[in-house]
Amino acid sequence: MKTRKLIALAGLALCLPGCIPSLNPFYTDKDLVFDPRLLGTWAEKGKEQEPETWSFEKAGDKAYKLAIAEKPGKEGEFTAHLFKLKHEYFLDLLPRECNYATNQAELIAASMFPGHLLVRVSQIEPELKLALFNFDWLSRQLTNNPSLLAHHREDDRFVLTASTRDLQRFVLKHLAEGELFDKPGEMVRPAKAADR
Repeated sequence: MKTRKLIALAGLALCLPGCIPSLNPFYTDKDLVFDPRLLGTWAEKGKEQEPETWSFEKAGDKAYKLAIAEKPGKEGEFTAHLFKLKHEYFLDLLPRECNYATNQAELIAASMFPGHLLVRVSQIEPELKLALFNFDWLSRQLTNNPSLLAHHREDDRFVLTASTRDLQRFVLKHLAEGELFDKPGEMVRPAKAADR
């Protein structure tokens, strides 16, 4: 079963350039936290027309349903888990449903498996500051040192296969270096989205 998931996830990685999903979550149950301040809609700061929005709803004790709208017609839903490692907060995002190009073979869509993505949360209020994994940096690290973190590679695409424990160790080890995550983006409540 795990091999089948790995093959399917590798197929997904091939379709998402610049993205390195993980087969396993980045959190354990003991790491999970719930912060009600995340709830509601956040919009990309400083973008007046069609800002990207992230809308969080409660989905169970320690989970969120996250709807992301990049622009009209380009949207997606995730199951999001906020978790804490030492003193740092992160979001683990897992697509709720993956829809692909309508003109592709159904067998391609059937082989897709959604993977876990990691986002660093450096601040929740008054602005939500989020930073994505620096996929270019991570790709270089895995290329130069394949034993650094368990993964599957297909051409120039990667899928992380490391255990949750190893993923967490890797994140904590490289967090202080400042290259593991991109520069944080800032989001505000929609009424303030155009403020600078």
